[in-house]
Amino acid sequence: MSSKKMITLKSLDGRTLEVEEAVAKKSPMIKKMIEDEDVMEDEVDDEDNDNVVHLRKVTHKVLDKVMEYCKRHVNEDEKVVNEDELKAWDQDFIVKTNKSTLCNLLLAAYYLNIQSLLLLLSKNAVHKTGEDKTMEDMRILLACQQVLLLLEPLPSCFLSWED
Repeated sequence: MSSKKMITLKSLDGRTLEVEEAVAKKSPMIKKMIEDEDVMEDEVDDEDNDNVVHLRKVTHKVLDKVMEYCKRHVNEDEKVVNEDELKAWDQDFIVKTNKSTLCNLLLAAYYLNIQSLLLLLSKNAVHKTGEDKTMEDMRILLACQQVLLLLEPLPSCFLSWED
């Protein structure tokens, strides 16, 4: 039985996180960094056969949450995962995320180019703010709107911001 290849991700704050390569590759940016030796040479270390990918814009706390999402979604394209269970897990993931972390996760998902996470977070940030919107809520909503505008194609459910 072969063991799974592991990758070490190094966060902005210098802490490391070891994850399966398949999980890390849910991020197209990380996948490209691992597979293309010419891309961002200074971002990947291969000392002693330990692959260390430096992610200079994501803190360890946020990176850990992103990889938690990626681990859960690693097999979603293979029809191995029960769709209803995955949707329930996603909702639980959102419910357990506070507004500040949500905003940082949005930025990390954008930086790491994980569109499924970006869409999940953006969609739910709008619902999470509720009726009594504070300045922080409005900042999150504006960030979500900007992120959604960057996604192509834009889902029709986001074309109207009316209640």
